Amino acid sequence: MTEESEVTPVPAGEESEFALELSQNKYLSPSDRAMHAILTVRAVGARPPAEAAEVLLVDCSASMDWPPTKIAAARQATAVAIDTLRDGVHFGVVRGTGHAELVYPERGLVRANDETRAAAKAKARGLIAGGGTAMSTWLSLAASLFEPYPEAVRHAILLTDGKNESEPPERLGPALAACTGRFDCDARGIGDDWQPHELERICGALHGRADAVLAEADLAADFRRLIESAMGRVIPDLRLRIRTMPFTALRFAKQVYPSKVDLTGQVRPVGERVAELPTGGWAVEHREYHLCFDVHTGTLPAAEDIQLARVEPVGAAASCTVLGHVTEDLTLSSRVDERVSRHTEQAELRGLIQDGWRSYDGGALTEAVGRWGEALRLAVRLGDENLVTRLGRLIEERPDGGVRLKDGLRPRDVKSAVVGSGLSMDSAVPRPAPQGDPENGQPVRCRECDRLLRPGAKVCGQCRTPVEAR
Repeated sequence: MTEESEVTPVPAGEESEFALELSQNKYLSPSDRAMHAILTVRAVGARPPAEAAEVLLVDCSASMDWPPTKIAAARQATAVAIDTLRDGVHFGVVRGTGHAELVYPERGLVRANDETRAAAKAKARGLIAGGGTAMSTWLSLAASLFEPYPEAVRHAILLTDGKNESEPPERLGPALAACTGRFDCDARGIGDDWQPHELERICGALHGRADAVLAEADLAADFRRLIESAMGRVIPDLRLRIRTMPFTALRFAKQVYPSKVDLTGQVRPVGERVAELPTGGWAVEHREYHLCFDVHTGTLPAAEDIQLARVEPVGAAASCTVLGHVTEDLTLSSRVDERVSRHTEQAELRGLIQDGWRSYDGGALTEAVGRWGEALRLAVRLGDENLVTRLGRLIEERPDGGVRLKDGLRPRDVKSAVVGSGLSMDSAVPRPAPQGDPENGQPVRCRECDRLLRPGAKVCGQCRTPVEAR
C-alpha cells in the first residue's frame, strides 16, 4: 500500500465473520469528479458447513449426441458430481432440452445418501440426447426446486454445448432476473458451438463463473472441483451495504476478483442514500470490488479528510470508510492507487480479448490477431499466466517478430480465451519484475514443448526445459 491508501482491516471474532480492506488514493483535485477504490472482503474464521442444495442442469439437446463423446462425458461428469455431494445435501438432476425435465428425483429435491446417490447415478447413465435448447426453462425449474430451502447455500451447474436457440432471445433476461438472488450458478461450455456471451450473462447474474471444456475427458474432474467448491460454502448470501453522503453517489460497483462482473445493475436502494449489493454465497475466501463514486468536490472543504461513503457487510460489525481530501497539490491528486491501476489494466486486457473475438467471429482475422497480440503482451506484463496460456493457444510468433493465428485453431480454444478473460488476478500479488528482451519485452517460447513463457523465464513451467539465453 502507498501512503495515500487507507486500509481498514476488521479482525475475525464473535462480532464479525468478515474483514474489510480498502485501497484508494484519497486525494482529489478541485476539478475531480470521481473517487475510485478497491474493496477487499474476506470471509474469515471457521464455520460448520451450511445446509446446501445442488441442482445439475445437463444439456441433452440433439447436438450433444455428436460426437458421442460429449453426451458420454456429460453422463460421467454428472455421476462424479453426485458422488462428490456430501451426505444430507438436497440435490436433483435436470435434463435440459427445449424444456426442463427433472429426471431425479421424481419431484422436488432429495437428501444425498448412498441409496439416493446410486439411484441418481443410474438416471445419469441413462441421459439421452434429443431436442432443442431453452436455457430459461432450465434455470426457472432450478429456481422452483430451490424454493423450499431459503436458508441453504443454493448452487447449480449448467452444462451446454450449443446456442440458446429454441426460445425467443428475450425470454432469458426475465428468467435470469427472477433467478437472481435465489441461487448461484457456474456454467461450462462443451464442444465448439456454444456462445460465450450467453454463459457469461448467466454467470454474471447468478454470481458464478463460466469456462470452456477443452477436452471432454476433463469434464468429470471439473465437475468434481465445482461441487467441492460449492460444498465449501458456509454463507448462503452476503449483501454489502453502501452508504453515501449528500455530495456523493455510487456510479458503479464491479466485482474484479476472482472474476470480473459488473454488479451495478444488481444494486438496490434500501433507504435514503443507502443501497445494498448482493454478492452470493461464500466460502472462507476473499473477493475484490471496484467501487466508483461521483463526488461534488465543489461542496467539500479543502485540506481535510471527508467521509465520502461507508461500506459494511449486512449483519456484521466490520466496516470501512471511503475518504476524500481536496488538495491543490497535483502530485498528490494525480497518483493512481496501485490496486485500482491493476484492475483497470485487467479490464483493458479483457476488452482486448473480447474485441479480438468479435473481429474473429466477423471474419476480420488480421484485426483479431492484432488485438490478441496486444492482449498477450499486456498479460505477460501483468503476470497473468492463465491468460498467457489461453492466448498462447490462439497465436504464435512469426519469424519477423509479429504474431499470427496458430494452425489448427479450434473454436473452443478461442472461446476459452474469451470466457477466461472474465477471470482476474488478486491485486495483492506483486507485479512481475521487468525482464526479458529489453527492446520489446516479448515473451519467449520453449524450444521443447512450444509453450509461450513470460519474458525473463529461466525454465519452462510445463516441461521444465531450461530457456536458452538470447
